[in-house]
Amino acid sequence: MTTRQAPEIFQIPLDDLDPAGLPPRGTPEFEQAVIGRYALDYAARGWQAVVAVDEGFVRVVAVPERGVEPKAYVLGLLQNGFLEDALPVLEALDGMLDDAEIAYSHGLCLSELRRPAEAVAPLQRAVELDPTHANAFIALGVAFARTGRADEAADALRDAVKLEPENAFAKRNLAAVLMRSGRTAEALPFFRQAASLAPADPGAQLGLAQCLEELGPSHVKEAAEQYKAVVKRFPEHQAGEMAEEALTRIGQDELRAAVDGGLRMDAVMYMQAALDRFAKLDQAKVGQIVMEIALLGRNGLEINKPAVRYTLENLEGEFSGLALLAYMHVGFRMFDAKGDAGTGLDREYEAAVKMRRER
Repeated sequence: MTTRQAPEIFQIPLDDLDPAGLPPRGTPEFEQAVIGRYALDYAARGWQAVVAVDEGFVRVVAVPERGVEPKAYVLGLLQNGFLEDALPVLEALDGMLDDAEIAYSHGLCLSELRRPAEAVAPLQRAVELDPTHANAFIALGVAFARTGRADEAADALRDAVKLEPENAFAKRNLAAVLMRSGRTAEALPFFRQAASLAPADPGAQLGLAQCLEELGPSHVKEAAEQYKAVVKRFPEHQAGEMAEEALTRIGQDELRAAVDGGLRMDAVMYMQAALDRFAKLDQAKVGQIVMEIALLGRNGLEINKPAVRYTLENLEGEFSGLALLAYMHVGFRMFDAKGDAGTGLDREYEAAVKMRRER
């Protein structure tokens, strides 16, 4: 079986051409001579070449006999992740063709290469060539957002949503842009829709939780439930880790709010009990207890509902959520006396240690 040969597609600045044998630049003869130079060279090799001279460049698309079609070739490079290889080819093709898919791919390639400011122009060209190209509007919105042009980003993403109302990615990105712009209430329905349309998308699910939390006390309970759902659904994903951190943060806020910022004496009492019980155990056993509590807490502990009880495999008894948090803090500090246990109970721990010493 004969392997199909790749085309050669490139552009060269006219300033970089060897002027030897060429007429003066800017004349019709110059353009024809440049075109002829490349066309004849490829013809001698049995290739078909299209050559264009404009905007300070000479652009060449040359295809060998039984070669791969140029557009299919460059899109194949993109699909296989060869962004650096695809970019010069896309630059040349975009300069020669009025093709929305090529312009979109050009902009997307630049955006993926972390060059969003450069991506804007080809993406704008793509939506001008095809005003129904929803993905181009999404990519344009993302490029605008990455360059700090929030209003233009929102406009482009709204256009994408109008074209494809069921596009979860468009709605998620629109919601994120609105939220970062301080328009959190406006973002919420788009996050809800994105999360509903894409239940397996950790970004949409986490974004909804973050938006709810940002809206303040009236939405914190729903935010916590959404964070718990993210932890349960995506335990190994970064979104799950971020949700765990958020649950800890919410728990600490609730902890302090319950006593108007003062000491939680119930937590101090639990810590004193933990200090007494752990003093009778070896360090390995304490470590098992701390790990078990940490795993249990991944779904959130009801720290302000003492009627809700928990049991552990490694420690006898029934415990409230706050008691487990206190036990975990004490156990953590036994391993790292100056570390941050992430519970928000440092003041209670110091008080418990002091009271135990004074007994």
